[in-house]
Amino acid sequence: MDLSTLRQYLDDPAAAEAWLRPLGVVDVRKAHTNLVRIATSGMTLDLVAVVCEQFAQAMPGCADPDMALNNLDRFIAAARSPLSMGAFFERDPSGMPPLLQIFSTSQHFSDLLVADPESYDLLRLTEGQPVSRQALVDEIVAEVAALDHEPSVYSALRRFKRREMLRIAYGDLIRELSLQTVTAQISYLADAIIEAACRAAWNKVEKQRGAPQTPAGRPARYVVLALGKLGGEELNYSSDIDLVFLYEDDGKTDGRRPVTNAEFFDRFCREVVSLLAERTPLGAAYRVDLRLRPEGERGPICMSLPAAMNYYDLRGRTWERQAYIKARPAAGDEALGREFLERLRPWIYRRYLSRAAISGIQALKRQIEERTHREGGDRRDVKTGHGGIRDIEFVIQFLQLLNGGDLPALRTGNTLEAIVQLENCGCLSNLERSILQTNYSFLRKIEHRLQIMFDLQTHLLPAQPEETQKLAMRMGYADEQGKSARQAFE
Repeated sequence: MDLSTLRQYLDDPAAAEAWLRPLGVVDVRKAHTNLVRIATSGMTLDLVAVVCEQFAQAMPGCADPDMALNNLDRFIAAARSPLSMGAFFERDPSGMPPLLQIFSTSQHFSDLLVADPESYDLLRLTEGQPVSRQALVDEIVAEVAALDHEPSVYSALRRFKRREMLRIAYGDLIRELSLQTVTAQISYLADAIIEAACRAAWNKVEKQRGAPQTPAGRPARYVVLALGKLGGEELNYSSDIDLVFLYEDDGKTDGRRPVTNAEFFDRFCREVVSLLAERTPLGAAYRVDLRLRPEGERGPICMSLPAAMNYYDLRGRTWERQAYIKARPAAGDEALGREFLERLRPWIYRRYLSRAAISGIQALKRQIEERTHREGGDRRDVKTGHGGIRDIEFVIQFLQLLNGGDLPALRTGNTLEAIVQLENCGCLSNLERSILQTNYSFLRKIEHRLQIMFDLQTHLLPAQPEETQKLAMRMGYADEQGKSARQAFE
């Protein structure tokens, strides 16, 4: 763009409108204000012309040009040196398109980049590459171990999550990594933060009450079991995390003022939940749901392994067996968790499903459907609506409970892995496997695009056609001759 044209756009909103409208901009008055702000940010006019030219070239593939331009304006204004930022775009034209893709897809991640513009350099350096679970655990545990004050631990956990979620989103949105890779990365990050929170909470409570001991005088171990989507290593961008805390056995601590192991672990668990869920200026790390523990909300927040085994043996219900399909150790003593789940395996996967068990699964499914229908989301809710994510998960979990007693290969918490194994074992035809796998991945991708917009736990499709069009473009659809992206998506 030549400088005389740029000056005309800056000085005359009507001239700017003639340029902005064909780019898909709707609110041209606000867009013109964005342009003027960029031009007066400290960037030279020739660099502003470069930014405008690159913006125009990237717009045909953007879901929301207004949102992209507004976030670009905010990003440049927040930069330590807008002049250097403009020079970066001139020097490396490949830097603008991914940035605008994020800016038009997720307001939440846009806000994180605006809060720390220099983090974009790190994003481009990592390219959203997946990181191993252990590497994430080691990094955040080491960082937290070096901190002296509790407020700094809260901040460290939240900063780490923000940075890593940006990396994961870049891999998802820009590099188009697979659903399984993205959900596994989100789950590994949650595991790492839970482990770091456990280490910090343990150090605090141990200093106050001493270390818990078993009746045999050995250190009492603990494990944090993950259930739900975290247990299946298929966590969403904005999911609750379902946790169950268990400790090895009853006993007392070895401190000056000893307390029972039950009291120690009660305090320990409350500290962990606070570190994860308490709202701070940086928000919460995770919303923690403990209702899947033995006896639910009426039960202790942390239970001994013998007491938990006794509960499931005598009072465990079918829906709890269904929930434990996805259980795995997420933090604490992994060997203790595996030992507990191995002992629980015959209870989860019985040799046959009774008529009462099948009726229980059907009743739970009906309750979910009735609640969704009452709330008016049966046609727009991609999770609990008719033909949604929950329908597929119920089918898969039912088949796992039905056949898992005889077929160990089916005992996996990951839905996509379970679908593959069900075909391998002859429980699904090739066509059924293909339909379930394709549609589950499609619906989960929609769920992700809905949630990363504002970091909200939502599953509702937009009601307005223009918002559906934006969602369709975020899903990768494009306007083609005779058919809009929205029509193709629908």
